Amino acid sequence: MSDFATIFYHVWFSPKRRKWLLRGDVEILLRKLLPEIAKEKGIKLLASELMVDHVHLLLELNQNESLSKAINLLKGVTARRVFQEFPELKFDAGVNHFWQKRYGRKEVPPDAVSDVTGYIQTQWDRLEKYE
Repeated sequence: MSDFATIFYHVWFSPKRRKWLLRGDVEILLRKLLPEIAKEKGIKLLASELMVDHVHLLLELNQNESLSKAINLLKGVTARRVFQEFPELKFDAGVNHFWQKRYGRKEVPPDAVSDVTGYIQTQWDRLEKYE
């Protein structure tokens, strides 16, 4: 395997205490920020979707790129910018950190990328747990 082998990851993470923070103006801002920051930091973001209490991403990384570094960049910069834009959120939501420290991840085989992309893009079709 070469140093430049591509690895795809389905990644998901939540706001602190899984609060329903990803709606309204915060959702609008994050929908704009995630692709912008990914592009700025050289992270290949293939798909993303926000639900009220978590985010799904599909990332393409080279084997020599660190998934944890990519996630830390995305989470760190978005959290900082959300709190800059909405400083009252810390008090209103009762959180000092926007995102939970951990994240879920699953490596995606190349032949399943389109299926995972479809799964991510259709999150809103499976709203049973939010009703």
